[in-house]
Amino acid sequence: DSQRFILVLRGFDKTESWTTWTKTIQPLSQRCSYSVIFVDLPGFGRSSGRDLNQASWKRNGPEIIIAILSSFHIENPVNILATCVDPILGGSATTVRTINRYPAWFRDRNLIFTNSVIGDFGESKVGDFEKNLTQFIIHIIVHWFPDEDHTHHCVAYKRWNKLRQSGFRHVKLIDFDPVKQTAQLVCPE
Repeated sequence: DSQRFILVLRGFDKTESWTTWTKTIQPLSQRCSYSVIFVDLPGFGRSSGRDLNQASWKRNGPEIIIAILSSFHIENPVNILATCVDPILGGSATTVRTINRYPAWFRDRNLIFTNSVIGDFGESKVGDFEKNLTQFIIHIIVHWFPDEDHTHHCVAYKRWNKLRQSGFRHVKLIDFDPVKQTAQLVCPE
């Protein structure tokens, strides 16, 4: 089956849901022929699970993502658009931990993270994430809104910056400048 999928995992506050993304994703779905799966992870948007134990969700998040993909009978690697405001439970943080456990699901794919605040990469040892990206040809675009607090204090921003400075080719950072923003639709391969 050659059907292409994008899994949209959002991580905004509890007042927003997957519907936030429908205007953005609709042109991508129509113009680039993707099937789009929107997911409100437990505790976000309109999903249940607001009282879930965070440690349990953090530990089992990758299995939930794989269960979602499996329930749609998806056997090919998927593209992901993920956001993250919560460093433990958001879409980007969960995707990073899923890459570390199940990298083959993302083989030769492009992932887009928006403002990803990730407190824990979920690796057995530091550097496993980068090894998985390289071995499975996974590319991530991190579109972020850099500010002094996040850049200085957030683990993910420090790591993204270190990768940018080292020239690591599997992660590209795009610093968002609201004054110079552009609207360009790019279809992932």
